[in-house]
Amino acid sequence: MQYATFPMLCAPPTVSDSLLSKLDHGDIVVKPNIDRFDRNRVYFTDGSAEQVDAVIYCTGYKISFPFLDEGVIGAGDGPIPLYHRVVPPALPGLYFIGLVQPIGATMPIAEIQSEWVADLIQGRATLPPEPQMSREIARYRAMTARRYARSTRHAIGVDFLAYLREIRRERQAGARRNGASRAPLADSPKPRILRPASTPSPRGAAVR
Repeated sequence: MQYATFPMLCAPPTVSDSLLSKLDHGDIVVKPNIDRFDRNRVYFTDGSAEQVDAVIYCTGYKISFPFLDEGVIGAGDGPIPLYHRVVPPALPGLYFIGLVQPIGATMPIAEIQSEWVADLIQGRATLPPEPQMSREIARYRAMTARRYARSTRHAIGVDFLAYLREIRRERQAGARRNGASRAPLADSPKPRILRPASTPSPRGAAVR
């Protein structure tokens, strides 16, 4: 049986502590693409067939904002054009937080996006000119098209660590544009180091 090969991390990996064990014991069987259906049988592209009770389509989801005019945000059938996946260049004051599909956790990304938006709202940073933002969007789309073979399913994909660095750099650049490069940016909370309490002095001991 032959399967198509893809580069490592060309799609979000499946994270499971039981999947490999199920595969090893034969509880889960990997099959190629579906060729056709015939009543309660499914035929696969390798010529094999299985009798099944149900077929689950894992097609992802459609990005939709029914409360926004699609003509305004320029979405249509494709992804919304967003500078660094947050800012629509033609709509100042509108921001999208968490509209990404990271290889990694989403919440830290949403947090640093929120910190960047706070910089913009509070005047600590400014955005570049609209043509520059449009060029960044075009580069991102070209990169995702190469990586995901023009799959709309992965049109909002980002790499966790690389994207965090990207937003940090943009926050610094935005502060410089605003003439505020010397003003410290609000950093994410750093982990606190708990130190053991000092040993109490024995009763009756002199303490200076």
